[in-house]
Amino acid sequence: MLETPSSVRANQRTAIVIAVVVVATGMLLAIVSPLWLISLPLAPLAYWWWRRRTLRRVRVMAEPFPSELESALQQHVAYFRALDDAGRERFRNLVKVFLDETPITGIRTDVDTTTRALVAASAIIPVFGFDDWEYSGLGEVLIYPNAFGDDYSTSGENDNVDRRTLGMIGVGHLSGVMILSKPDLLSGFENPEDKRNVGIHEFAHLVDKADGSVDGMPPGASIATAGPWIQWIGEELKNKPQGRHHIDQYAYTNEAEYFAVLSEYFFEAPDVLQSKAPQIYDMLQQMYRQNTRSFLSGVTRRPKRVRRNAKCPCGSGKKFKHCCRRKR
Repeated sequence: MLETPSSVRANQRTAIVIAVVVVATGMLLAIVSPLWLISLPLAPLAYWWWRRRTLRRVRVMAEPFPSELESALQQHVAYFRALDDAGRERFRNLVKVFLDETPITGIRTDVDTTTRALVAASAIIPVFGFDDWEYSGLGEVLIYPNAFGDDYSTSGENDNVDRRTLGMIGVGHLSGVMILSKPDLLSGFENPEDKRNVGIHEFAHLVDKADGSVDGMPPGASIATAGPWIQWIGEELKNKPQGRHHIDQYAYTNEAEYFAVLSEYFFEAPDVLQSKAPQIYDMLQQMYRQNTRSFLSGVTRRPKRVRRNAKCPCGSGKKFKHCCRRKR
């Protein structure tokens, strides 16, 4: 999702190789047909096709980061505030690329800057520890005005359906679509210590699904971690141990939900998770390649209210009253 100088160079080398192969193939065909000349214009086309996404991402990352997005991240996302300067810059670039490539559509509700920022943050937080990650199966995020039922309805003929669903990865005709309840997306970031965040939960499902199977085991886990994790979940689901009241009951639905619920826990209350279930914390740390406890401790609280004449948290250097306060 994020292009680094090394990945840009690698992409360029691959594009050159593809173009050369196209020309070489055409020259070999010249033995049997003069039509090999067609390969000459195809070579630069192949080069462009392979480079197009990388070059677009480089342009997007070079653009200034919108102050409205910065303000939303500073105000609502404890994870972003906890990062050092280099980490926040990388986070901003990931936000820009995600929002450029992923449509976020409101269904009977508006999608404002804060909503867009929190969807992007939900996507980035679980994969921030990976050098190269693509949500390849995600085509669009739909924002619903409230919770919804199994048939995706929120009003109308099905008013009596159970609407406790706060987020969902679409199936069937909605394959490649994520649905999130707007008020629950916002509330997930309002209290960063409640171990509940529907955005992180649903994107954790996508991380799990990256190997083609939603089974509670994300791809890339080492053998030393995968074996104990599978055994741990099996024992937990078969006979819920006493003293696990600090884990949301929904985790015990199946392997996939266990992974997603514990992912919320890992990113929202790492201190508590490490204290009460150090084995779970250690395994999630290995799978996500992040030690959230090391940098989130003490910064999960919401920031104090910014005063009018204080420096704006978006980093513009202006006073708050002349910057993001006015934009709100």
